Amino acid sequence: MTSGAAIDPGVLEEFLGRLRTLRPPVAGGPPRPLTALAAELAELPISPGGVVVIALPNSARLLRAFFGCLLADYVPLLMAPSAPGPRIAETAARLGAAAILGTRAGASADPAGSRRAGDLDVVLRAGHRRRHRPGQAILLTSGTSGAATGCLHDVSALLRNARRHAAAVGLTAADRVLISLPLYYSFALVGQLMGALVSGATPVLGGPPFNAAEYAEALAREGVTHASLTPILVSALLDDGAALPAGLRALTVGGQALAPARTADLLGRNPGLELYLTYGLTQAGPRVTTLAAHREPPHRHHSVGVPVDGVRVSLRDVGRGPREQEVLVHSDTLFVERVGVPRERSAAELLPGPVLATGDLGHLDEAGYLYLTGRLTDFVEVRGEKVSLASLRAIATSLPEVTGATAAHDAVADVIALDLHVSPAPRGIDEAGLRRRLFSLLAPHERPGRLTFHDAAEVSSFK
Repeated sequence: MTSGAAIDPGVLEEFLGRLRTLRPPVAGGPPRPLTALAAELAELPISPGGVVVIALPNSARLLRAFFGCLLADYVPLLMAPSAPGPRIAETAARLGAAAILGTRAGASADPAGSRRAGDLDVVLRAGHRRRHRPGQAILLTSGTSGAATGCLHDVSALLRNARRHAAAVGLTAADRVLISLPLYYSFALVGQLMGALVSGATPVLGGPPFNAAEYAEALAREGVTHASLTPILVSALLDDGAALPAGLRALTVGGQALAPARTADLLGRNPGLELYLTYGLTQAGPRVTTLAAHREPPHRHHSVGVPVDGVRVSLRDVGRGPREQEVLVHSDTLFVERVGVPRERSAAELLPGPVLATGDLGHLDEAGYLYLTGRLTDFVEVRGEKVSLASLRAIATSLPEVTGATAAHDAVADVIALDLHVSPAPRGIDEAGLRRRLFSLLAPHERPGRLTFHDAAEVSSFK
């Protein structure tokens, strides 16, 4: 082990020692030292820089797996443990992973053998394995960037971004920070987990599913002073009427934009609360701007704020007028390269500088506040989740029988409508079987609410 993660093992051990969890710990006695787990992982038949997929729920076990892989000189990649087994296997294959750790690891399509490392089940993968530089990690992109693709980052850059974010939202060693968003989201991994690590805050680890009343109760019971939510969870909290405890000093919101009316409602119900609205992208490492909404007049609540220290934002014309220009991000925390996509895509996003072409549209006011108005790419938001229509079409056409696919968002029903053009077998289209195979490759929020099959002889539709 060369400890390429740029994090001192002693610092990590002390950090994990401060960790508090909302869920009962897994039986089996106190965990072994992190360095011992890392040594066991390093004995696996995986080359330094090999990619390891980790599909575990928010837990101390997940943190130990992630940091253990870094100390073993592997490149960890976090995935949703609820993802379909074939989807985990497909992602691992596309990104050249050497192994899969997690509860659904056995679903791997081409296991090269199963092992144990500490309390972790490890499924080794046959086939192509990619290698990167030790001290790096891969963050999967959201639906705006498609399925089974990721961004390779230097861990040192992620920690730098975490320090900047912590400073922007006032996270300090005196805070107890609740991490309840899934850690496979870059917002939770970098902004919260690494933010707590670099600031010295005490982490309190929770996780999905979200229940407004239980969330408010946990904040009070654990003495939490700093927490984060997505806009859809803020809405659930407000609609439920759950009261935030007086001890909660600060709440940060990220993932998507929070509607100004919700911002006003949240501040009105919680006098004295520090409310930070943030904007970021996985490619940027991830946090870009922050709005301290509690210190701003209501007309600024439409904004995502100003860049965090060390980051600059500029605009370039895309032919849509001065209020809809593409947002460019200048930072030393940008991703190193795309993985799982052609290199031309990285080149289109990562401009010389380095500068990130975000695909987001917006404008800056005279004071330097950023306002977002949309995106250039074809993605939609379904029940608060981002879905790439391009990715959905690509997954559908990866099935042998599917010769073409069109996808659209039915805004009235808030579902995806997917049309498949199918070359039927001699006995006709096996709709049920084809549907099962397609859905096994899709996350729940990506599955179409209306799926239609077409061939030369017949048209069949079901919901």
